Amino acid sequence: MVRSLPRAVLHIQLTNMQFKYFQQPDRFALWLAAAAKCSFCEAVKTCLDGAAFLGTDRFNAICPECLLSVKLLEQDSYACEGDIEALKHQLQLRKPEKSAKAVSNKAGEITDLLERTTPPIFKHQNWYWPCAGGDYCSFLGYGSKGLYEFLSPDGDGEKLFTTSLYHTVEDLSDVDELWEDDMPDEPIDSLVAAKAKETLFYVFRPQQGQQVITVWDRR
Repeated sequence: MVRSLPRAVLHIQLTNMQFKYFQQPDRFALWLAAAAKCSFCEAVKTCLDGAAFLGTDRFNAICPECLLSVKLLEQDSYACEGDIEALKHQLQLRKPEKSAKAVSNKAGEITDLLERTTPPIFKHQNWYWPCAGGDYCSFLGYGSKGLYEFLSPDGDGEKLFTTSLYHTVEDLSDVDELWEDDMPDEPIDSLVAAKAKETLFYVFRPQQGQQVITVWDRR
C-alpha cells in the first residue's frame, strides 16, 4: 500500500536526516513522491528512489535509515562514483609514512562510505565526486550567481566560481562564458528548478574549511 505524506511531515522527517556528504537532502535528493515499502527493512515510509542508484543490484526504494546503516555494502548498488585516485594522492601527501597498500585500503573505506551512504543527486552526466584534504566533499546545492555571491567572503561571486572549478572540469571550462551565459542569476531552491536547466553547476565544500569546489555539466 502506498500513501501520500503531508508536506510538513515530510519536511520534518527529511531535515532530521544527517548525511555527511549531502547537506540538503530534503531539497535536492531524489525522493519518491509518496511513502513506499523500503526494499531492505520493508517498512512503509519516506524513501529514496531506487531507480536513481547505479550498479547491477536493482531495488525499488531505500529509506534513509537503511542507507545510513550501510545496507548497500551488501549490494552492488551505489549512489555515485568517488574520485578515488585523487583521494589516494591526498591521503599519501597527508601520511607519507603510510604504505601504498594502507593508503589504498583507507581510500577504499572512505569511498565506500561516500558511495553507499549518500543519496543520489540529479545530474546530466556521470562524473567523479570531488575530494579535498583527504576526504570527499559535501554537496551544498546547485550553483547560481546568487549562491556564489552569498558564499564569497567579499561578495565577488564570479571570482569564487573561477577559482572553484575541480580539476576534472577545469581544462574544459570557458569560465567567462559559463558565468555570463549559463550561470543562473537566482538561487536554485528545488529539484524541479534544477531539472529545468540545460547546464548545471554542482557546488561542494570540503569537510574542513570554507573552500568551494564546482563540477559542471550539460544535458
